[in-house]
Amino acid sequence: MNHSTTLQTVLDYIDDNIKNEITATMLAEKAGYSAYHFSRIFTGAIGISVMNYVTWRKLQYALYDLSQGQKVIDVAMEYGFETHGGFTKAFVNWFGFPPSLCRLRLTVSQPIKPNVNMLTNKFLGGNAMHPHIIELTPFSAVGYPRSYKSENIKEKINPSTFYDSENLDYVAILTKLHDTFTKSKHFEICMCYDINESTGEFTYMMGRGIDQPDDLANIEPDMTKVDIPGGLYAVFSTPPVDGALWRETYQNTWNEIFLHWLPQSEFEYDDTRRDFSYHDYREHGWYFGGKEQVDLCIPIRQREEEMRKSQLRAGC
Repeated sequence: MNHSTTLQTVLDYIDDNIKNEITATMLAEKAGYSAYHFSRIFTGAIGISVMNYVTWRKLQYALYDLSQGQKVIDVAMEYGFETHGGFTKAFVNWFGFPPSLCRLRLTVSQPIKPNVNMLTNKFLGGNAMHPHIIELTPFSAVGYPRSYKSENIKEKINPSTFYDSENLDYVAILTKLHDTFTKSKHFEICMCYDINESTGEFTYMMGRGIDQPDDLANIEPDMTKVDIPGGLYAVFSTPPVDGALWRETYQNTWNEIFLHWLPQSEFEYDDTRRDFSYHDYREHGWYFGGKEQVDLCIPIRQREEEMRKSQLRAGC
């Protein structure tokens, strides 16, 4: 029996009342079924329980509001979450990263009403992105970090595109760094850190990667060393593109990671470590017919529920 029309009516009702209290009983009555029967129909067709879907949909709208600069506590209250902590926990459970990261780093489109087929593909169709999941060996980056302040901090703290948007000339700096540290392989690291959302202050660094200990003896007094402690990372390569499309491609890849891959993965963003972009000869156009490519390196940890499942499997 095809329930698509009935389910679409329910989906539309949820979106139209997204800031109101919504219960499973209300939705079952809207569909004309008992709560038990409706629950089975919804889960079978969509791939997720009806109340989990309601929570996810509220968080989709919250995600957009946060990306527009609204405060976390205000958004939490607006969508019916009783506490800041409860909202943050639900947000991380669904998306795999904290609300503050969305507010600062993501560009999100306003939600559109979904249809049944779209949701079936989302919740039952799998994950299209395939990053490399690696246990990163600790290394260091050496460079000349600078402090900046911006009223529109969100537009400034994506590390791979910051120097381009500011027209910063790093050629001389990077040439000196590569000439100084000759034993390590050729790669650079870009990252923004020490971000103060309230003042708009942050630190930006494009540094020479150091993976050979002998090179550390050549650090000069005016240089700064930043240690990357290693650990579990998801590494995403941007599509090779012409230089004119570079900034747009970086932002699109970043959005795909956080809006599609991470929410559907078994991992969450580990905010105790730093994300960074990794630049080697691919970024200089030596491959792919002169097109540019970099890696976006995202610190991750296994979600608690997935960790419990792994421990149970290991104990069998």
